[in-house]
Amino acid sequence: MLSHPQVPLSTRDITYKIMPLSLHAVKEEEVATLSNLLQFFLHETSRYTPRTISDNGHYDTTLWTEGVASGTIQAYLIKVKGKLAGFAIIQPRLQNDRIVARSLSELFILEGYRGFGIGEEIARMAFDEHHGLWQIQVDPENTQAQKFWSTVLYRYTADDFRKISWHGDHDHVFEFKSPGPRPQADLKAKKAKTIMDIQAEGQKT
Repeated sequence: MLSHPQVPLSTRDITYKIMPLSLHAVKEEEVATLSNLLQFFLHETSRYTPRTISDNGHYDTTLWTEGVASGTIQAYLIKVKGKLAGFAIIQPRLQNDRIVARSLSELFILEGYRGFGIGEEIARMAFDEHHGLWQIQVDPENTQAQKFWSTVLYRYTADDFRKISWHGDHDHVFEFKSPGPRPQADLKAKKAKTIMDIQAEGQKT
């Protein structure tokens, strides 16, 4: 988990129109909802990162909830047809108070929504929204996450990514650059314009 000084971040919602899927920026009154979802995430990932549960039966989520409150991280609720399906957290990597890279540090899909490609689509939505360098850390023991990111990034970047290890850090890091909005959107726009031009030309003759 990365820690960062405060930096102003975008909090606008992201909606992808091809499927009933959206990333909803966590508001102040929704921090408790994020904290509740984090309980499932922390329990599931405790097999790779040992954590101590408190006497009241909850994991400590202060690191994330305070990050949202201070604006040092971006947290989104994932919704499918308006229903909660998980969450995503984006953290910036700073250098001289400038964002030089981003990480999709947490991506969690509830069990009932898995197997439909939602995780990959959410990742694409996040990458499309923020062009530039991305660095995603994954525990080497989490083979499922390793396979997921290898597959997603192979398809998203056309195999233009690399896997590195930072000095003194045992985590694997997937590093790549996002060009911004996916090329398919531009192709669709060009195709639509071409059709309109052909129709307009036909009306002249």
